[in-house]
Amino acid sequence: GDGMKRKKLLALITLAAGLALAQATDNHTVTVNIPSVLQLAIDATDFAFNFGDTSLNGSETVTVGGTSYTKASLAAYTAFLDGASTTQDFAPTSVTGTGGNDYATATVRTNRGQWTVKIDAIAGTLPPPLSNGRLKVFAQKVSGKGTSATSSPTPLAANTPLFSAASSGPGKSVYRIYYLITMDQNDDIPLSGYSGSITVNYLLTSP
Repeated sequence: GDGMKRKKLLALITLAAGLALAQATDNHTVTVNIPSVLQLAIDATDFAFNFGDTSLNGSETVTVGGTSYTKASLAAYTAFLDGASTTQDFAPTSVTGTGGNDYATATVRTNRGQWTVKIDAIAGTLPPPLSNGRLKVFAQKVSGKGTSATSSPTPLAANTPLFSAASSGPGKSVYRIYYLITMDQNDDIPLSGYSGSITVNYLLTSP
């Protein structure tokens, strides 16, 4: 009768429970390693201010921070000596390694949120009557993260910040670095002419 059916049902439930308890487990680990990436690449190898250059006609300009500056050349220099202004800032005659650009392209690749690019050190000194401070540097953001630290062309000095990200810095960031030189009509240039060069070292840091 009804009692028999109940017993069969209980037996089936017990069997199902027994199957559920028959288990086997295994495991493995998943390991993730990520290096800290902090890379700086600058394409320009030489900024040349050649005031004896005769290949330019003196009207060539470079726009830096919204202002046009005449490229260094003999025509531009003699026009400056004839002019009313005692001092004038000039752009480079040429920049090597940039594919024809009048600026250096600086590329930062990093997975750090906070980073800074600065002029770390300057090797050498421009001989008198010039000085390293006659050079001015200007950094302009093209793409990526962070902001420029130069609101206008800034006199060249060691430990000068150029651009940085205070936060949200990971990825690829591209900036342009321009140089200008201030000339003075009162500079007493030797009869043999003037020549000098310095090397500027850049440093990308992250706290």
